[in-house]
Parts: sequence; structure tokens; C-alpha cells
Amino acid sequence: MPKAKNPYPEINDIREDLDSLKSNVVELTKHIKSDGHQQTEELKNAALSRLITLKSSGEKRVKDLEAHVKQKPAKSVAIAFAAGLATSLLLSRR
Repeated sequence: MPKAKNPYPEINDIREDLDSLKSNVVELTKHIKSDGHQQTEELKNAALSRLITLKSSGEKRVKDLEAHVKQKPAKSVAIAFAAGLATSLLLSRR
């Protein structure tokens, strides 16, 4: 049976354009996904590097604070008491 002649030949052009658009969207999605994975890895590595830096910095500060407390224990207790009192006053006002 012969194929019926389409009264609107533009419909075939539109179908071809839609098929092309669909394949382009699929390709674009694949590229976006791969780029997203790359950026995620880069951000992960940057965050890990920053975390390591902050950890070592924090450890150094804790050691410095321990040394200061050992050198001047009375002053350290007074500062801790004052900080606790100030915190207590601020929280009790709520």
C-alpha cells in the first residue's frame, strides 16, 4: 500500500528538527553531568585541603592555650569564671 501523501510537507521538517533537538538535549545533559562530576571533585579536594589546614591550625592554638593555662593558672581560672558568668547573664535574660 503506497504511503499517503502528507498535505503539509513542513510537518516532516518539524519532526526532523524535534529529533535533532532531542539528540542535542541528550548530548548536552551528558556534558553537564560530566562537568558536574569534575567540579564536584575539585570542590571536594579544595575542601579537604582547607580542612587539613584548619585542623593543624586548631591543634596549634589548643597547644598554645594549654601552655598559657599552665603558665598562669589563676588568671586562666578567673577568665573562665568571667566568661561563664557573662554567658549565664546573657542566657538568663531570654
